[in-house]
Amino acid sequence: MRRFFVILTICFCCFAAHGQKTRLTQGIEHAKAGVVYPIKVHVSGIHYRSENPKGILDLGMPNKAMYENAVMDGEKVELQLNQEIPFPFYNFPLGDQQARLLKDSHTTKDTPLFREYELLLPDKTVWRFIVTGISE
Repeated sequence: MRRFFVILTICFCCFAAHGQKTRLTQGIEHAKAGVVYPIKVHVSGIHYRSENPKGILDLGMPNKAMYENAVMDGEKVELQLNQEIPFPFYNFPLGDQQARLLKDSHTTKDTPLFREYELLLPDKTVWRFIVTGISE
């Protein structure tokens, strides 16, 4: 009987450690001094969608993802948040923002799909996004 409780305790600890997405001491990233954000982005809409993470079974706990409709370099794009949202519904401001390119996907030559950007908000917080869609 004691063996059963030890195994049950170990399993519970493994599931609890796997479920932790962000550390309690981690907060939202802030802009570093001297970093330039040359790209202008106009955010016009925000969507929260429930998605299941890749490779994880559906355990009844959907993963929330945030998407934005924006205009970047004259193109209408959809941006997907590439980091964990610290609380369910962050008050994300609409309007003009500044951004910089972090990673350029070399598999798509002429389109901005799958490029990773860092977006600077008016309160000097930084969010990482990936371009997941283009529209007219």
